Amino acid sequence: MPAMRPVLTSTDVDPDVLAIRDRTWHAWFSGDETTLREVLPEEFLAFDADGGGQLSDLERTVQASRAFKQSGGRLIRLVFPMNRAQVSGDAVLIYTTYEAVLEINGAETTMRGRATEFFVRRDGRWWHPGWHLH
Repeated sequence: MPAMRPVLTSTDVDPDVLAIRDRTWHAWFSGDETTLREVLPEEFLAFDADGGGQLSDLERTVQASRAFKQSGGRLIRLVFPMNRAQVSGDAVLIYTTYEAVLEINGAETTMRGRATEFFVRRDGRWWHPGWHLH
């Protein structure tokens, strides 16, 4: 197994990894099941910020995204103020902070937290097989 490289800033991370992260978050908030299934593999697992400590798989994550969209929720703004990454071969861990401004029931609300996100390159493309939000 290759040695872990030093912690890198997001500017040192493959821009395709950051693009997959952005695509995933936007797809989740827009209820875009097709895109979620394109970027999250079957073995996807996650701890979500509001999941009550429950581990989610791909189907539960897609269902939560769909429910957010059906409830009328909408993403207004999404930023990642702090990003640090560790890279080992075809695997990347990103440690980040996030801020999402949402519209829920006609009112704006801001969700802030920390995330650890996992990315892996397989068959020439990046996948997003897991995250832990808090």
